[in-house]
Amino acid sequence: MSDFSMQELFRVETENQSVVLTEGLLAIEREPKAEKNLESLMRAAHSIKGAARIIGLDSAVKVAHQMEDCFVAAQAGQIVLSVADVDVLLRGVDMLTRISNLQEDEVGAWSDAQADEINALVESIAGVLSGKSENEAGVPDAPKEKDSEPSRSSAEQAPSPATDSHDEPVDRILRLSSEHLDRMLALSSEMQVEWQWLRPHSDSMMHLRRRLMEVESMLLNLEGPVMEGGARADSNSGIGGVRSKMADCIELIAAQQNSLDLHARSITSLSHRLHHQTIASRMQPFSDGVKGLRRMVRDMARDLGKQAGLKISGLDTSVDRDILEKIGSPLNHLIRNAIDHGIEMPDERRNLGKPEEGTIHIEALHQAGMLRIVVSDDGRGLDLDALRQKVVQGGHASQEMVDRMTETELMSFLYLPKFTMKKEVTEISGRGVGLDVVANMLREVHGTINSSIRKSGGMRFELCLPITLSVIRALLVEIDGEPFAFPLVNVERTLKCKLDDVERIEGRQYITLDEQQIGLVSAREVLGLPQASASDIYPVIVLGPREGRYGLIVDSLIGESDLVEKALHPRLGKVQDISAAAVTQDGSPLLIFDVNDLLRSIAKLVGAGKLGRVGQLASSSSNVAVKRILVVDDSITVREVERKLLVSRGYEVEVAVDGMDGLNSARSGNFDLVISDVDMPRMDGIEFVSQLKRDAHLRDIPVVIVSYKESDEDRMRGLEAGADAYLTKSSFHDETLLDTVSGLIGEVG
Repeated sequence: MSDFSMQELFRVETENQSVVLTEGLLAIEREPKAEKNLESLMRAAHSIKGAARIIGLDSAVKVAHQMEDCFVAAQAGQIVLSVADVDVLLRGVDMLTRISNLQEDEVGAWSDAQADEINALVESIAGVLSGKSENEAGVPDAPKEKDSEPSRSSAEQAPSPATDSHDEPVDRILRLSSEHLDRMLALSSEMQVEWQWLRPHSDSMMHLRRRLMEVESMLLNLEGPVMEGGARADSNSGIGGVRSKMADCIELIAAQQNSLDLHARSITSLSHRLHHQTIASRMQPFSDGVKGLRRMVRDMARDLGKQAGLKISGLDTSVDRDILEKIGSPLNHLIRNAIDHGIEMPDERRNLGKPEEGTIHIEALHQAGMLRIVVSDDGRGLDLDALRQKVVQGGHASQEMVDRMTETELMSFLYLPKFTMKKEVTEISGRGVGLDVVANMLREVHGTINSSIRKSGGMRFELCLPITLSVIRALLVEIDGEPFAFPLVNVERTLKCKLDDVERIEGRQYITLDEQQIGLVSAREVLGLPQASASDIYPVIVLGPREGRYGLIVDSLIGESDLVEKALHPRLGKVQDISAAAVTQDGSPLLIFDVNDLLRSIAKLVGAGKLGRVGQLASSSSNVAVKRILVVDDSITVREVERKLLVSRGYEVEVAVDGMDGLNSARSGNFDLVISDVDMPRMDGIEFVSQLKRDAHLRDIPVVIVSYKESDEDRMRGLEAGADAYLTKSSFHDETLLDTVSGLIGEVG
């Protein structure tokens, strides 16, 4: 921060300390005599005062000093801060924030122009102190700074940035632009790709070593015939010399290969650490994005004559700084709606048996590779009959249609532009721009929102966003031999669709999922690629909102991966159905789908009746007996190694990314054998195997557990769960896995 001006440093200091002041004052409203809160308030005001004095901001010194006196007096028990007192002190926090945001050349003129306002505020804060003292006979006024702090130096008044108020070490702060971090992330991603180029060199050295060993063997076989043919001794000696030199070469190549493998492993570890650390440098705690929300809830509720409090869970949840900046407005709108539309007046809540103070709860957590933010309240909720009436009055749908709509379908109207449930327009709501803004922001960052009515009363809004905008969590698929990626936030679910499950109505094909008809479309047709041969089972990705879902058929599901997005060259313009590109860890390029654009393309094809029929190009039957294996592992590398190993022996292989996905795949497909890892998210391998063995239709399928865990205890857990074999992942380098598979279900053909 050495490049910052003194005014900028003061702004940073005030920004941090004003959060402490605001949170502390709101806590004081509930516990006026809490010593811990008063201590932090006094220190925060003192820090701002000292910093302001160093750079000559007299107006800030006056306000902060008067606030500090109030907190010192409250600590000493000379005054008890009331709700009205807190209002005045919060105005002081606002004034300090205004002063800190001024430019250096604006401070003097602004201070002169606002002198009367500043003096009036200082008198109001002094009134908090003197007014309370007058009500308590015999209690002296709070000590003035020149009497109580005669020996404080300027260094003491402005605590060192390297220590906090308790003299404990804290992290040093370094501010970097997001563009700089993006370049670092791109470089770390390129490093992950570059190290892969070492592998071919190692393989070529292994090949050269084998060839030299073959030549050495040939020379050994020549020695006997040469001697028997009466060749001179020096010829035989020459052959022996060549053999000796070749042995030296083989030994040297072996040593170099071992060194190269060791170097490759070291670079692999380093590149992964660099990549993850660069991502971590973009992250901030969720608490940084919700600093002013408690104050907003308090002020807005009081303006409306209501009582409301805000609870926040998951303050330490890591969030990308760009997303953190964008979620401020949506959270603001959701909270304002909760207070204005949801939280009842105190007397109404009391009559309903509720606490007079309503509660709004914000929860942030990481779940399934995504950031989920849930905003809920304990208010009156939503009147669905009134919503139906609004939808009909606005001409959005007929009465007959809304009567058949589900709760989820009805609530989708809340996100339409200018749609509001308010009858009158106020300063707070009624213009229909709140939830529309929320939905638009989420679309910008590839996020989604779901709303529901809580059974216990109130509303619940769940925002699903990517954890970071720099790296997206994506589902990788294969279409016509090429890899493609779908942002995971846009994927509703994946499944295996049987040909017998496909139905047709008026020329359109669909499957039924959760009592809803899902249109079925081939990704090859949408992209204009030739159709694949017919099959009995098709991998399907369900995309889109509930009222407009489609099932997209792909050739195969590869798995999940973190991808660094690469913008397409501007000369390409907007590529239909594609948003960006990325590079996999092995250096292969792939395209990332623009799901919203893709859904529009699908809708056009469906509307024009240009889609073919699933399975129409070939017969689904075959004379060749195919043995199908399901591989379940959360590591894309392990899945690919196992898949290739098994496919090379003629087995047909499907993959699943964890136990939950594996269980769904096993129930929807006919498999001869299952191979599973142990340590996986959502459902581990032991629970997965146990679930299989409890299912009457699946219990007879042989199961092989393949795990890094090699202890006898882990092996017994797997076998007791019902596994037929337990192997370690070191077995990939020999025939153990293949021998185990063939021993359980036999060879193909």
